[in-house]
Amino acid sequence: MTLEEAGRFHGHLGPYLTLGYLAGDFAVNVLKPETEIDLEARVRVRPQRPYTCFVDGVQCSSRCTLGKLNIDVSEGSGIEVEFLNTRTGNSLRLRVRDETLSAIQSASDLRTAVEWILARGIEELFEVSSHIQETRSEDPLDH
Repeated sequence: MTLEEAGRFHGHLGPYLTLGYLAGDFAVNVLKPETEIDLEARVRVRPQRPYTCFVDGVQCSSRCTLGKLNIDVSEGSGIEVEFLNTRTGNSLRLRVRDETLSAIQSASDLRTAVEWILARGIEELFEVSSHIQETRSEDPLDH
């Protein structure tokens, strides 16, 4: 699903949806799930709009959905998500930076906030940490 399609699903294209979409898309590219059930997401967010719009973005890009029960949403003080590839054990945590929240909250309108987000890289928007296990390919010469 594209970001524009996510906006239609959600009802509008806003900054919190966009942040969630980018987080999920980044996780899929880093953790490389093979199927729609290999990835799990744990989202911690303030239980009020617009913060919860982040959850719809995560669902649209990561395929972690409430219907498949591979997303868990709980109350948090900021906005963060942890993804786990259940097949590999690799994980990725993204926390929206306070500076990102300040910037989008001070934007003149939703479109300006979304454009600001899309003009930045992941590491500028989020604090990122990961646990990636190195995988070794089987080399027949090792035996």
